[in-house]
Amino acid sequence: MRRALLLAALLLPFSRPAAAQARGGRAFSLFLDCTDFYCEPDFYRNEITFVDHVRERTAADVHVLVTRETTGGGGATYTLAFYGQHRFAGVSDTLVAQTPQGATEDERRQVIARTVKLGLARYLARTPEAARGSLAVTAPAASEPSAGPRKDPWNAWVFTVNSYFNGSRERDFSNNYLYGSLNANRVTEQWKSSVSINENYNDQTFTIDADTITSVTRDFGGNVLQVKSLGEHWSAGLRAGASSSTYLNQHLAASVSPALEYDVYPYKESTRRQLRFQYAAGLRRFRYNDTTVYFKIAETRPFESLLVSFEQKEKWGSVALQSDSYHFLDDLSKSRINFYLNSSVRVVKGLNVNLSGSYSVLHDQIYLPKGSLSREDVLLRQSQLATTYRAFFYGGISYSFGSVFNNVVNPRFGGGNDF
Repeated sequence: MRRALLLAALLLPFSRPAAAQARGGRAFSLFLDCTDFYCEPDFYRNEITFVDHVRERTAADVHVLVTRETTGGGGATYTLAFYGQHRFAGVSDTLVAQTPQGATEDERRQVIARTVKLGLARYLARTPEAARGSLAVTAPAASEPSAGPRKDPWNAWVFTVNSYFNGSRERDFSNNYLYGSLNANRVTEQWKSSVSINENYNDQTFTIDADTITSVTRDFGGNVLQVKSLGEHWSAGLRAGASSSTYLNQHLAASVSPALEYDVYPYKESTRRQLRFQYAAGLRRFRYNDTTVYFKIAETRPFESLLVSFEQKEKWGSVALQSDSYHFLDDLSKSRINFYLNSSVRVVKGLNVNLSGSYSVLHDQIYLPKGSLSREDVLLRQSQLATTYRAFFYGGISYSFGSVFNNVVNPRFGGGNDF
C-alpha cells in the first residue's frame, strides 16, 4: 500500500500539465481512424495542431475514417469520411484524395494530412477559433500538367516486376528461397485486364550426424483475367490459368472459366462496403508428376464454383467474411469449401476485439501420389498430405484507459511509449 501511495505521489505532479497542454488553445477534438502503414499518429499530431488528437472515437467532436483502394495506374485512392459528433452532430462529409504510382510513404501521409485539414475547415468555421483561421490556395507550379485530357503512351497499362531472395545458414542447416513475378494490369471504367506470372524456389539442407538431407520444392504459375463492367452492380469476366507444383504433384494444372458477379451495393462504395456473389464454371486439365491414388497420370474435369464476399468498414471497426467453394461436375463428392474471417471491432470505449481465421473442408485431393511418403517427405513437407480439413485461428483483445487528451509528441529513446 505504501509503495502504491508513493508511486501515485510521484506521478501526480507530472500528469496535470500534460492534460492542460493537450487541451489549451485547441478548436475541437479529432479521432483519426487510420490503421494502414502510412498512418503514423505522431506525424499527424505534428501536422494538424489546431485540434485535440484523442485516442477514443466516442470522445472526439470529429471522427475521420480513412479507407484506401488501389487505382488502375498503380497509385491509391483514399476516401476520408468525416463524422461530426457531440457539438457537430449531423455535420458529415466525404472527401477523396489520390497519390500516384511510386509515391513514397511521406508523400502519401502529406496528401492525407492536407485533405484532413481541408475537411476540418467546415468544422473550424463553426467555432470561435475560426476568427483566427485562414485558408490559402497556392499558385500551380510551371511544371504542373494542365487539367485538360492527357495522352497516355502506355494506354493505361501498368507493369510491376518483383524479385527477392533470402537465405539463412547454420553449421548443420542452410535454407535458400527465391521468388520472382511479373504483373501487367489495365483498369478503365468499362474494362479490367490482368496478366501475372510467378515462380518460387526453396531448398533446405540438414546435416544429421554423417547424413545430409536436402529438400527442394518449386512451383510456377500464370493467370489471365478479363472483366467487363455491366453497370453499378453487375460484371462479367473470364479467367484462365496454368501452374506447376512439386508439392501438389502437378506437372501442369490448367483451367479456364467464364464468370458472372453481382454486388448488392454499388461498386463505387467498395472502399466502405461490398457484398459480392460470383459464379463461375469451366474446365480443369491436370498432368501429374507421379500416378495418383486414383491411378491417373492425366485427366480433364468440368467444375463450377461460387464465391460470397462481404466487407464493411465503419466507425466501430471493420469486418470481412468470405466463403468460396467448388466441386467437379462429373463427381460431386470431389469438392472444397473455404471460409475466411477478419474483423476488428470496438466493443466499448477502449476495448477492441480482433478475430481472424480460416477453415477449409477438403474433398478434392485427386492429385495425391500413389504409395506411401517417406519420413523425410512428411517432416520436410515436400508433398502435401491427405487431409479432410485445414484450419487457422487468431484472436485477441486490447483495452486502453486513462487520458484521451494528450497531443504531446516525444521521440526520445525510440519515439514510442513502450519499454
